[in-house]
Amino acid sequence: MQNNNSAMNGNVANSKKTFELVLAALFGVLTFLGTYISIPMYPVPITLQTFFVLLCGFYLNPYYSALSMALCLLLRFLTSGFSVFVTPSFGFLIAFIVAASFVSSQRQKKHLAFGQVILLLVVAEVVLYLIGLPYMAYVLNVYLGKNLSFFTILKVGMLLFIPGDAIKLLVAAYIYRSLPELKLLRK
Repeated sequence: MQNNNSAMNGNVANSKKTFELVLAALFGVLTFLGTYISIPMYPVPITLQTFFVLLCGFYLNPYYSALSMALCLLLRFLTSGFSVFVTPSFGFLIAFIVAASFVSSQRQKKHLAFGQVILLLVVAEVVLYLIGLPYMAYVLNVYLGKNLSFFTILKVGMLLFIPGDAIKLLVAAYIYRSLPELKLLRK
């Protein structure tokens, strides 16, 4: 009888791990596909990618969140080649890994009220910009020789995106608060 219980527990653990891997793959692919749902802007388009990054952090643990965003990065590399490393948006792709893991690690600590969810997502957006903007500035100014000022980098890399980011952030927070059954995955 005890052997059956341990076998059943092993199957449940394997099933949960498989489900987490599938969910991580799904978020990685959705984030990648979010690239193609975009509003063209210079030098970085407005996309749905950050929306999926934020959701990923809520529904996966930090390890699987990072794995999911690494898959997105791999897919981007496979479709774009080495040129992806010298695009102004590449720093943001790296930041996806950090931001999704950050949201996940903070979410694991306690139950969050809606206002706390919003604050967490705002901090995650700040993380995205803290990593993405310097890389964008480097590519534009050093690699491409644009010689853009700090304010111009801030304007074209962040300020134009704040309204769209705010909408994506609010929708992600609402979805997270509305789908409690997915929260069970985090235990």
